[in-house]
Amino acid sequence: MDRSWIRNSKPGDREYDAGVRQFINFAVKNSGGREKLPCPCHKCHNLLHKRVDEILNHLTKFAFDNTYTCWIWHGEKMDETHVGKPKNSLFEEENVVEGDNLEDMLHVAQDKFNDDPSKFERLLSDSEKPLYPGCKKYSRLKAILKLYNLKATNGLSDKGFSDFLELFKDMLPEENVLPK
Repeated sequence: MDRSWIRNSKPGDREYDAGVRQFINFAVKNSGGREKLPCPCHKCHNLLHKRVDEILNHLTKFAFDNTYTCWIWHGEKMDETHVGKPKNSLFEEENVVEGDNLEDMLHVAQDKFNDDPSKFERLLSDSEKPLYPGCKKYSRLKAILKLYNLKATNGLSDKGFSDFLELFKDMLPEENVLPK
């Protein structure tokens, strides 16, 4: 199934609208009768569940998440569309850094917060909040995960890590959102 429309067109284009219809048909067919499905718009990133009409509205306003080319959150198996893909496919890029699959981690985490959805909303917010105004590379959550990974990999004590965080926070611009 051709999915080039995801990257090569925008809401309102004939190709985009046809692709969205194709996606919606696929998603509904594989929904198992669920009323709400993950919304693949650029704003929701499949993290928020919406009714089909709400998904259509979002896809018209916010566009389809251009990284979501294997519809695994809508019933597609990973190997259905990616067997035999060239080496430069999204899943085999050589410069993907460990920990850059933040969306996948958030999907896993979402199940753990069923009892307290507000905690998940804060986590989701942290995944979208830039580390400091104008920062494009790191969200608050991504920065914390990277730093904590360094702590664990290098065996830093809790006190040493806390001291490091305090110093690093002081080095960043004043408006940074890194915890102390």
